Amino acid sequence: MFKALERAPPDPIFHLKEAFARDPNPSKINLSVGVCEVAEGNTPIFGSVGRAEEHILNVETTKSYLGIPGSREYAEAVHAWLFGSGHEVIASKRAMASLQRQRRS
Repeated sequence: MFKALERAPPDPIFHLKEAFARDPNPSKINLSVGVCEVAEGNTPIFGSVGRAEEHILNVETTKSYLGIPGSREYAEAVHAWLFGSGHEVIASKRAMASLQRQRRS
């Protein structure tokens, strides 16, 4: 059965990693695979990320995942930041469909 399987083509994202390895720039960072990788190949933890993780550990009460719409509080904060607090698009509940669905439930 497995003799008939064809090899899948290589994932294009790995070509970016190879190009990163060939790039001689000493200040380069690799963001191609969803993490920040410096020239030496490691993924440093930025101070802001470490502080955010510490904060989460101190305040979290569950390891449950959020639903697909995400956090209503976060969405409301983003809307206020993007449009300004009290903007008409927020007041009329046109800012985001998933937020509107959460408010109805």
